Amino acid sequence: MSRAIRRVAIVGHTRRPGVRRAAADLGRSLARRGLEVRIESALAMRIGGEAAPLPALASWCQLMISLGGDGTVLTAGRALAGKRAVLLPINLGGLGFLAAAESRNLAAAVKAALEGSWKVAARRGVAAVVRRRGRVTSRWFALNDAVVRSEVSYTALHMRLEALGHDLGHLVADGLIAASSSGSTAYSLSAGGPVLAPDVAALVVTPACPHALGSRSLVLSPDSMVSVRVLGPAGALLVCDGQQPLQLRRGDVVELKLSRTQVRMFENPDRPFLRALHARLGWQGSARRSL
Repeated sequence: MSRAIRRVAIVGHTRRPGVRRAAADLGRSLARRGLEVRIESALAMRIGGEAAPLPALASWCQLMISLGGDGTVLTAGRALAGKRAVLLPINLGGLGFLAAAESRNLAAAVKAALEGSWKVAARRGVAAVVRRRGRVTSRWFALNDAVVRSEVSYTALHMRLEALGHDLGHLVADGLIAASSSGSTAYSLSAGGPVLAPDVAALVVTPACPHALGSRSLVLSPDSMVSVRVLGPAGALLVCDGQQPLQLRRGDVVELKLSRTQVRMFENPDRPFLRALHARLGWQGSARRSL
């Protein structure tokens, strides 16, 4: 980074004892270095320290360290969208696909971030705009994906789609997933979508459990928009990053596109994308299997 880091924020999964211990130790270690440290309010209630709500932390800090799984990374990333601060995600959870380092390498990762020896990458997310009777009612940002799905489990949702300036027709499916390149390895991949490298600026649109065999993923350019009109029969939800649900009504239109807003994240040179794809998601081959 071009300037020395002096203000560090710590966020973490509050229900995991390992996260609480790591956050407390990290806070003390950073303070001993003379850095100003603030801890997200819910976590600070468990471990002490100077507390601040997440939105305030995102505006104040130069470095935000997330301790937990991918859900914690997504929460921190949404808070940092459009901010100058950089996110350092440390995996103390399960899969940890979005993490830059594991818990055992926490000290080394923090040292690299503070010294500026790791590359900072800008990740684009998905922008979602909800219109009701032609008027914008809300705007949302998702780092991984925004999903329009049925409000009732096991009930298919009827949708009308438009993209690239054309009517794509009637889609009957459990939902529609709009993912960034970062999110292409999440829900979209499970629904049969393609894997995109994180530096590819594209929107992946994938139907979830469609009723037509020909309904397949689309990979669209950064400026393309997909419009989804909710037809019913049951209610629907817009869910961002699997964490933020918004109830939709029949006739509501959700406009989905790649956001111009970016999240700045540290990348570990010893943990490249293809190695994570191999180790975390089992994407692999071998000479033995090819014989």
